[in-house]
Amino acid sequence: MSIITMYDYLPNATPDYTGTLSVDPQEIMVISGEKSIEIHRGIGIAEERVIFSTQTRFQVRLQWQVLSEADHSTLFDFYHNYAKGCGMGRTFYWQPPAQYDNHTYVVRFDSPWESFLRNYKIYGVASLVLVVLGKKTE
Repeated sequence: MSIITMYDYLPNATPDYTGTLSVDPQEIMVISGEKSIEIHRGIGIAEERVIFSTQTRFQVRLQWQVLSEADHSTLFDFYHNYAKGCGMGRTFYWQPPAQYDNHTYVVRFDSPWESFLRNYKIYGVASLVLVVLGKKTE
């Protein structure tokens, strides 16, 4: 049996910008997923669950403790450039690390930009969240 990833649960999608962000995260890549379900609790153990969508909303949190100036500039440009990510406004392609899978996803940023500079020219990004909207049409 092959490994099941978020690729297996996502629809095909087309991004606003066709460039690909591919700066591999360091240390940890956190993937979370949730369904759109509302739970109404009654008296005792009574409850009713309303499923609004069968699709999962995946988020990926990326972290970089030490980045080269070039990789920091790539991330900074993808986030702030109007034609690319435009902050949290536009979608684009993202490739996760090869050890996770070899697919390309359509994502947008889902967090504000926050980077840091240590000493001289040692850049980092504490956390950058992507929401995964679909997979690249193959």
